[in-house]
Amino acid sequence: MTCLWEPHLQCRRAPAARGTALTLAALSLAALLWPAVARADWPTASVQSSASAASASYEGTVEAVRQAVVAAQVPGAVVALQVKVGDTVRAGQVLARIDARAAEQGAAASAAQVAAARAALDVAAQDLNRKRVLFQKNYIAKAALEQAEAQYRSAQAQVNAQAAQAGAARTQTGFHTVTAPFDGVVSVLSVERGDMAMPGRALMTVYDPPRAARQRRRAGRGARRGRPRSARATG
Repeated sequence: MTCLWEPHLQCRRAPAARGTALTLAALSLAALLWPAVARADWPTASVQSSASAASASYEGTVEAVRQAVVAAQVPGAVVALQVKVGDTVRAGQVLARIDARAAEQGAAASAAQVAAARAALDVAAQDLNRKRVLFQKNYIAKAALEQAEAQYRSAQAQVNAQAAQAGAARTQTGFHTVTAPFDGVVSVLSVERGDMAMPGRALMTVYDPPRAARQRRRAGRGARRGRPRSARATG
């Protein structure tokens, strides 16, 4: 409060206009000084993106890591095709079937011959046992005993031979079922159902795609996409 001397010696409140003017002047001065303070206390930076130069192009030929031409091992008509071009197959999967009726009949005949040879071996074994008893009692000569022993050995050899032949016939029957040699993809189909398959004739081609190379390419693309862009700051 400011007292003014007047004739009546009374004290009164001074006008408020002077205080308001001082306040406005202080605010104007602060507004003028604030940009400089802001620039001094808060540094700024401008960021600019630039294209990455880490790129390259190459020319080459993509080849399968493994490729197999699946061929027939036995003659016969193709009675079934289980796959088509582009199919993914697993190792041991059935790809095609060749008519195996003749081979199955041959295997059955071989099995019957094995049974007959074993029956002959049983007869030879019984005859040998009788000859041994008679020889011990001096009823027969030693030559008769030796002949019985030879017949037994011959029958035993016949059984072994027939058994081996039967095994080969069973193996031959298995060749009429064509299976995949490894995990892969069918790229070429060289026959149709009803075609005649011959030993050595190509039936189809299976290849193993280069998974490792494909994974490396995907990893390279991911690394290029994830590479941070360069930035340049100016203060």
